[in-house]
Parts: sequence; C-alpha cells; structure tokens
Amino acid sequence: MFLISWNVAGLSTTLNKIDKDYAHVSSSNTNSTSSAKQNRTHAFSHYLKLHGDPDILCIQEHKIPLSQLSSRSEALGCSSIEGYESFWSCCVDKSKKGFNGVVTFCKTGMCQSANSRPLKSDDLDDQGRVVMTDHGQFVVFNVYAPASCGMPLSYKMKFLNALNRAMKEQRAKGKRVILVGDLNIAHTGLDITWNDRHILIDAVKEQVRNRESLCESLPKWKLEVAQHWDEIERVLVNTLKVVPVTRQNVSTGAKFDKFQASVTVNRSGNERKIYLGNAETSEEACLYSYNFEEVVYHDHDLDKECIAREKNKICLGTLTELMSKIVGVQWDTNTIEMIANTDGLKKSSPAVAWLDTVIKQDKMVDTFRHLYPNAKGRYTCWCQRTNRRQENDGLRIDYTLVDQELVQYIQCDGSQKLRCCNYANADTMFDSEEAALHAATASGQFRGAGYEGGGIADATQQALATQFGDIHTGIIYTAPQYSDHVPVSLLLDEKFDQDYISRTLSLSGKETKQSQPHKKQQSISSFFGASRSTSNASSSSSSSSKRKINSTIQKQSSKKKGTIFAHFGKK
Repeated sequence: MFLISWNVAGLSTTLNKIDKDYAHVSSSNTNSTSSAKQNRTHAFSHYLKLHGDPDILCIQEHKIPLSQLSSRSEALGCSSIEGYESFWSCCVDKSKKGFNGVVTFCKTGMCQSANSRPLKSDDLDDQGRVVMTDHGQFVVFNVYAPASCGMPLSYKMKFLNALNRAMKEQRAKGKRVILVGDLNIAHTGLDITWNDRHILIDAVKEQVRNRESLCESLPKWKLEVAQHWDEIERVLVNTLKVVPVTRQNVSTGAKFDKFQASVTVNRSGNERKIYLGNAETSEEACLYSYNFEEVVYHDHDLDKECIAREKNKICLGTLTELMSKIVGVQWDTNTIEMIANTDGLKKSSPAVAWLDTVIKQDKMVDTFRHLYPNAKGRYTCWCQRTNRRQENDGLRIDYTLVDQELVQYIQCDGSQKLRCCNYANADTMFDSEEAALHAATASGQFRGAGYEGGGIADATQQALATQFGDIHTGIIYTAPQYSDHVPVSLLLDEKFDQDYISRTLSLSGKETKQSQPHKKQQSISSFFGASRSTSNASSSSSSSSKRKINSTIQKQSSKKKGTIFAHFGKK
C-alpha cells in the first residue's frame, strides 16, 4: 500500500497550477472524447500516476467550502477523481470560513466507512481538521492540527487530546491506526532549523553554579551565557522599545513603513542604539522574540493552568544575536553548531510532550525517523514569504505515524536513501545538511519570489521532473509554487496488502454519507430521466391533462433552477 499526505495550503490553487503544468500531457495521453473541462480534471489523475498512483491520498488545508462540494462547483471537479472515492471534512465554523479542511482519496473498494466528525466535539469538528477512513482492519486519521501561532494553545491541546482519545477508541475495536498529516509540531531539534532550536538559560546557569560540586567540565559558551545573561536582561528590561523604520525594495525602489526592535547599549561610556531582529509589520511581532517570561495556558482536560513555555527559554538564533550585539561575545560557526546539536536538540512544549506520549506510551512510530534516524535538514514546510526554502530554513511538521504492529510492514531492504536531486555524494551522505539543501531546491532549480513581485517563479519542466522517482517512505519534494509544504509518503509491503487490505469493500453508514457532500447533489441523468418519464405519461392523456402536467413540470423546473441549472451556469 502506498500513501501520500500533503498540506496543499489551498487545493483550488494547487490544482490550477498542476493543471497548467500537466493538462497538455494528460490530454495527449487519453483517447477520451470528453469535454475540455473533463480533460483538465485528468491532469491531477495523471500527476498522481507520475507519483506512483497512491492507494490513499490525504490532503490538508483544502479550503473548499461545503457549499461548493454540495453544489458540485468545486475546482476542476476535484471531488471525483477516476478510480477514487473522496471523503471530506470542511470548515463550517463561521469564524474560520475559507480555512482548514481535509480530504482523503481512497482507491475504490478500499474503504468501508468514513467519519468527518470523529472528535465528538462541535467546536473541534466544526473546523474541518480531521477525517477518519475505516479500511476494515485499520483506520487512517488524516489531520490538520491547529498551529500554535494561529489558535490559542489551550485549543490546540484540547484538539490533540481529543484526537488521541479517538485513536484509542479505534484500537479498542481491534483496529490498527495510521496517523498522517500536518501536526504543526516539530518533534526534536533535528526537525527544525538550527536558529530556531531552544536553549533553557536557567538550566545553563544552574549547571555553571554547580559545576565544581559536580566536577563537571563545561563548554566555554555556557560559562559566557552565565556570566553575561544578567546584563542582557537588564538592557532588555530598561531600554527595549519598538521604533518605526523605512525599508526599500532594492529592485523596484518602493519604500515600506515597518517597525523594528532596538536597545541602547553602553560600552566604555559610549551609548549606542542597536537594532534587533528584522523589520516587521507590527510592534507585537518585533517584541515577540525578546519576551522570555513564563507562559501558561489552561488545559481543558485537566482543568488547570499548565506551563506552555518555561521562563528564559530562548531560540539559539536570538541568543546568538543578543550575545553578539549587547555584550560583544561572538560565537564562531563550530560553537553554534555544537550548541545546536547538543543542548539545541532538546525540545520542550506541551505539543511536543503530547507527541512523546503518542510515540512512547501509545507505541506509534514516526516512520520517517524509523528509517532515517540521523537525517538532517529534512523539512516539510518553509516560510515562502521570505524565500526560506532557498536556504532550506524550515520545519518538519508533516508526519506518517503507524501503530507499532505495522512497523514490520514498512518496505525496507536496508538500502533506503533519501532523495537528493543532483547531490554528488548522495550514495554515502544522503542524510547530510548539504544533501537536504539539494533536495529542497532541486539543486538550485527551484526559484523563490523575486524582488520585483509577482510571487514564486514557475519551475521549468526540467525542475518539475525532479519531484518524481521511486515510491518510498519519506519526503516528496514538489515544486514551491504548489504549496509551502511538500508531501510525505508511506510505503507498506505486499504482506501488508495480504494481511490488511480488501479491495472489495462497500461504503455504508450515515457518517460516510456526511463525509461525501458531493454525492448529495441530484445527478443530471436522474433529472432528465424523471422528465422523460413524465413526458411519456403525458402523451397518453388528454390535452387538458397535458396542460396540467406541463404546468407542473414548469413549476418543478423553476424549483430546480437553483440547483441543476445553476450547476450548468457555473460550469
């Protein structure tokens, strides 16, 4: 079984870009005499075949409203891909209209039921973040978890805890669980770029205070942090402020009014204003990176306040900047790399603790880390507004996790390598940072957004071709104009197919119907079938009866104008 999971950040936009790149190929490869629009829908089918023809495709952030599916006005008829059944969860929360949404496409006959509201909580299920498909002996949870910066942490933890209960409920029924999607969690330091890895300042200071009694030899950087942190805090508390700044586009000359944090530093009796961080669009964004107070959130399940972030927990990039600009301590590349790969690998947050529980207590396995435990720089999401993919400055927040019992089925012959595009040392160093940069950028062929505007540059056909390859468990490096995320994949062997998969299942259940809103629209053929039947009956009646029946048909047609005829108009 081959599964692909992808946060597309807007399915309509992604499909239109794929249609632009592949419609001409797919239409030339088909003998179909269908309409031009139907030919265009083949572009995505053709694209999936190039990616190995997945048995299950899980999409996050489709952002398609329920009304479009029920009226069959969704982009390129994407609810109906040849050979697949689709199961949708749409956001019906009025405050989040046009956001979220997940959809799972399963090969016909592989699914027996689906549930678009598996968390059993209106405020969670209304946001369209989970759809569960039942495949007989196993279930797949397709998930788009709340981002910590987009929703209160209390909501995110309520969501994650409800998700865990839903998975436990399926295990209690004897099902094996596969969890895929955008969890919005970077599990360890390896899953995040070095400058965003966290250092606990108070823990460092404690180590320094106790080093003599512990007879412990500490690296120089820790002694420097302990020596200078009080001075850094004093400067931030007394002089940190936000000032307006003007920035200019070097290509167009356009000027922008922004904000930037600044502090006043006194060295050798000379006071100087020092700018911190980057210019931002708001004052709050400027100050966010320099607030090191403890943060708490309310845990709904425990009904108490819990720690969201420890006091003096700081990103390594921010710490490096403060040490340099405020107290004049410069760390070289080797020192920064040492910090990032030792203390910086220790991650702590409520969401990380949740994922720890899922892996350690519930015995789920992160299939990527299972196969590639030492892989560096292998991210699935980048900030494209600032062209971070071009430097491979990103996060791994998209996962395929399976219950421990399924690990034996992960196709693995010991020779698995991560994709590296044209990296010369791919055979021996595929898990290196350099290899990851080649993969993320297609060895420099994927281009970012230009200074002149217009968004991300279209990739050439040669660059687009680099995303395809042998099916595998890992990461698929799609073009940046398709999404700010790339897909992750899971390949289970033939023995799994024999033990777990049936391809003759029939769909049933009320919850399944609710997850297929595109099937609620009355079909065009049934409408015309009913009209022909009425016409035949009227031919054998009197002229007076014909007039009555025709009048009835006109009334019925008028009522259907908002559905069937509107459908033609929209198309």
